[in-house]
Amino acid sequence: MAKKNTSWGGRFKKHTAKKAQEFSSSIDIDNKLYKEDILGSIAYAEALQNAGVLNKSELSKIKSGLKQIKQKIESGKFNWQEALEDVHMNIESSLEKIIGAAAKKLHTGRSRNDQVVTDLKLYLLGKSKDIQICLTDLLEIIVLKAESEVETLMPGFTHMQIAQPITLGHHLMAWYEMLSRDLDRFKECESRLKISPLGSGALAGNKFKINRKKLAKSLGFTEVTNNSIDAVSDRDYVIEMMFNISLMGVHLSRIAEELIIWSSSQFDYVDLPEELCTGSSIMPQKKNPDMAELVRGGSSKTIGNLVSLLSLIKNQPLSYNRDNQEDKGPLFDSIDYALGSLDITAAMVAGAEFNRDSMLTDVYDGHICATDLAEYLVMKGIPFRDAHAISGKAVQLAESKDFLLSELSLKELKKLNALIEKDVFKHLDPLKSISSKSSIGGTAPSQVSKQIIQAKSKLKI
Repeated sequence: MAKKNTSWGGRFKKHTAKKAQEFSSSIDIDNKLYKEDILGSIAYAEALQNAGVLNKSELSKIKSGLKQIKQKIESGKFNWQEALEDVHMNIESSLEKIIGAAAKKLHTGRSRNDQVVTDLKLYLLGKSKDIQICLTDLLEIIVLKAESEVETLMPGFTHMQIAQPITLGHHLMAWYEMLSRDLDRFKECESRLKISPLGSGALAGNKFKINRKKLAKSLGFTEVTNNSIDAVSDRDYVIEMMFNISLMGVHLSRIAEELIIWSSSQFDYVDLPEELCTGSSIMPQKKNPDMAELVRGGSSKTIGNLVSLLSLIKNQPLSYNRDNQEDKGPLFDSIDYALGSLDITAAMVAGAEFNRDSMLTDVYDGHICATDLAEYLVMKGIPFRDAHAISGKAVQLAESKDFLLSELSLKELKKLNALIEKDVFKHLDPLKSISSKSSIGGTAPSQVSKQIIQAKSKLKI
């Protein structure tokens, strides 16, 4: 049998079974929260002193002891004990050993239920800032890359088939748009992370006249929760963070997928930095985009982690249940992925060298301006559906001759429609095509440059 936990074991005659203790302990995971737990405890001790529960001497001892514990943890000298279940009880027990009876007052009016929510929110506020910094770095790299490729021709794809001519700068700015929305979501999520639950107790509130608003402000929160039951059982903020990471992971995966495809010998659009690729243990010639593949593969974890948290919460009655101990593993795993994948993706994009010649070759391989031919006929007064059909016939004719559309003669084109004149050929030129797409958000270099200016303004670069 394991020892009886003195923090809650007063009503128990028997000690905790060893297997139960091992099964329920979370210290190997939640010890990551030690900084936030100590920060929250110091602030709560100050609130207890203001409420008359602690005297100045006791407050001083508590603060001094907690700072000593922090130093021990960070120096690797702290002895984490599985029998004490979690980070909260480990720190509280250590504090009692250091300062004695004053430590026993620290938990007055406070439950681990509101304590862990406070710790998690403080932790996520810090990690959200870290993610935003890494995400901003990646966005800046993408924008600067796009700026140097504003006029670089490449084929745009739909259904993985060559569709219309675009510029590489335009495509890179599509990456920017996806990730820019992610940045906005992380920023917006902070408003809910900054609502303090501390002072809610186990579920019913606090009777010790704790000034919750002052306590919240001392920890950097902007508001306090309005309902103590919801405060301790709420994990929306965790799920919201994990959704934001999952969606960002999907976006990073799509970018990684394109880097993988583009770096293949079949495409040869990009050469990834050698130091971010690996070789084969059997094939000496290989240069594999493993980092991109790991970004792509790792994103699936974030989706699984999100689903596991939604499943964890969906059948729980209010208020707190021990099930919620299981939220931290998936959360921490997703955060690790977010920071690591952002860092490695930034390095890949920064070091990527684009093969403009290969892209240009594909622009002139196929009937990439077929839509432009249909739009030319529309400008001649032909309804679009009819123009579409005529352009399709032109493609059919060109394929029968193994020609490009631009290689068909004017005579051949006029047989398809008499309104076609010599000026049609400038509409079959990919360079002219991209210049004509000058609507807001279009691929015309003038528009791409405007997109870049807006992005640089938002990023302050």
